[in-house]
Amino acid sequence: MARGSLLVVDDEESVAVTMGAILEMDGYEVAISTSGAAAIRMLHESEFDLVLTDLRLDDTDGLSLVAEVCRVHPETVSIILTGYASLESAIKALREGAYDYLIKPCDVDELRAVVARGIERRQLGLQLRARLAELEEANTTIQRMNANLQERIDQATAELQTNLEQLQHLDRLKSRFLSMASHELKTPLTSISGLSQVLLRRMRRRLEVGPPTGGEWIDEQRGHVERLELLNSQTARLGRLIDELLDVSRIESGKLDFHWAPVDLSALVQEVADRLQMTTPTHTIVVDLDRVTDPVVADRDHLEQVLDNLVSNAIKFSPAGETIRVGLQDTLEEVVLSVSDRGTGIPEGQLEAIFGLFYQAEDPVSRRSGGMGLGLYISKEIVTRHGGRIWAESQPNAGSTFKIALPRRNTPLPPPASRWRAGTH
Repeated sequence: MARGSLLVVDDEESVAVTMGAILEMDGYEVAISTSGAAAIRMLHESEFDLVLTDLRLDDTDGLSLVAEVCRVHPETVSIILTGYASLESAIKALREGAYDYLIKPCDVDELRAVVARGIERRQLGLQLRARLAELEEANTTIQRMNANLQERIDQATAELQTNLEQLQHLDRLKSRFLSMASHELKTPLTSISGLSQVLLRRMRRRLEVGPPTGGEWIDEQRGHVERLELLNSQTARLGRLIDELLDVSRIESGKLDFHWAPVDLSALVQEVADRLQMTTPTHTIVVDLDRVTDPVVADRDHLEQVLDNLVSNAIKFSPAGETIRVGLQDTLEEVVLSVSDRGTGIPEGQLEAIFGLFYQAEDPVSRRSGGMGLGLYISKEIVTRHGGRIWAESQPNAGSTFKIALPRRNTPLPPPASRWRAGTH
């Protein structure tokens, strides 16, 4: 590897070649020029570590060349070659920026020594420039850090404020949950307790008075059946509430299990519609199927849970006599399930909020229907785990349509990490 790159300029070619050969023997990469104009062109084309030039050239003088070196490459070292008669000019060249001078004819060892010192000077200059650049960069970094310090403090303060607000939100959410859960769970429990006590009193009284007559027995059994049906419905309601709470707990802790298998969505939609039709004599459930030829990889039980929730909500919020439509459309990329009703509708500003935890609408139907506002939240989490999306389209007093899009090539998402921490909701 060359020790450095040199440019030797002398209008006497033999001198230039001789000095170049001597310096090449010391391991330098040497370029030679016999005119000032050519040397200047070479300076603009390449950067040299050192320029060795005669003070007097046919087309210019060495001082002009030194000045051009200082202008184009300030770190390049310049050495002047001069005769005895021009020693004063050599000193002037030093003042103009030359590093050193040699008196012609110069001694070979002196030439090598001066060039070696010049190359060392060049290397020290480059190292110094690199260190200065590093110091400037470090200084810039420090200034930037100082400039950003207050911003970071403000940001940290804002984050603390946000965390505080999130903790307060979680506290309000907890209080709301406890109030709502105690009310919703207490309602079926009160009914179950009351019905059980009525049945118990009637059966004890019958034991006291003896067997009933034929007509009394029939009346009593009818009464028992009515109360047991109510008892059964309230027990089922309590079970649904508990299941929803358990599902939310599993979702928030990332422990809601999914069992993936091919699912025939057409059969699932028809099954859910037929089953829920039996629960409502005042509504008609119509199924519109766009035949799905290939099964979708999904968790059948969880998808059935979502459909149950959407169709049950449609029944709940639709006036008696209205039609509820359950649709299924298949495309190349996704399968879209839809449930439409002709109920009270949802204000546009709440179409996203309805999928939040513990959401409760303010309309009279919602207040009468009860519930803890968990169904749509659970549904959204289930659909999201399927790699799909769920949304609502609605206008007040014109009904609502809930849609679920499941990807044709389903890649189920992994369960999320536990969310019970500040900033989750």
